[in-house]
Amino acid sequence: MRPIYRVVKHTYYEKCDVTKEYFNIQKQVKFLKWKWWEPIKQEDCFMGDCNRIPISFSTESDAIYAIKKLENGNIPNGWREEVTTVLDFNKE
Repeated sequence: MRPIYRVVKHTYYEKCDVTKEYFNIQKQVKFLKWKWWEPIKQEDCFMGDCNRIPISFSTESDAIYAIKKLENGNIPNGWREEVTTVLDFNKE
């Protein structure tokens, strides 16, 4: 079954005015009978200290495009490793 994603808009106000808006993606996670939403995160390192923080997007369409990439098998952050060829020269 394919995962369920949602886009969440975050708006920051100062003195009744919008000063910042950004979007992030959350994925629905299930374990037994419980469901909850977890943000898609990236690893952010500074001076040897690494933290996993939610990925933010400046527009809703950028976040939706990222969901499309996730559905096509892209990963949000990090490395992917796969075996491409196996050669066995030990056969007689």
